[in-house]
Amino acid sequence: MAMTTNNADKIHYARIPKAHGGRAEMVRLVYVLAGKPYVDVIWPFEQALQTGAKENPFRQLPVVETPSGAYIYQTLAIMHHVAHGTPAWPSDPAQLTNALTAAMGGYDLYQAFGAFPADDLVAKKKFEDKRAPQLMNGLGQIYASRPFAAGDAPTFADCIVEEAIAWCVRRNEACRQLFESNAALVAFHARFDAVPAVRAFRKRQAEAREKDDGV
Repeated sequence: MAMTTNNADKIHYARIPKAHGGRAEMVRLVYVLAGKPYVDVIWPFEQALQTGAKENPFRQLPVVETPSGAYIYQTLAIMHHVAHGTPAWPSDPAQLTNALTAAMGGYDLYQAFGAFPADDLVAKKKFEDKRAPQLMNGLGQIYASRPFAAGDAPTFADCIVEEAIAWCVRRNEACRQLFESNAALVAFHARFDAVPAVRAFRKRQAEAREKDDGV
């Protein structure tokens, strides 16, 4: 699954069966776009706080451990660490601004969906009636205006948006319907998954999950 090497970052994250996606997948996709090697270090959920998470003041995963022994935490900071100096992190200020605009919209969607317990039906309805349409439609407007978040080439921002949408669509029927009815988002999804490096990554992930659904 991972592109392994003796001089690679280690991505620490929790093993949660059938919960693939989310922040760890966003991070791995950025490594893929940046052409950087990484090694998966997967921990049982109950051990998560005794692993790389203890190096994060916020006590959460994923955390990246570099070959020098440094620890990088928080998703956007990890992405900058990985992609800065590559096309996956725009060097042009205007393109970076565009990328961050989409990235934060995607992350808002991801966070909004995770902000309420599964059995809180009032909060779930509020999300489905207000926040999900607001954020999905906003992302649709962005991707109707350009192929990728920063312009013509995929970047870290598209990894965030792609996985945020996929996370919600897999778990929420209203989000699935919003996505499928938004031609711009459907077209973006197709463009992103057609990127050769992403397509190869998806194939590796599918093969790995046939053996272990917690990766």
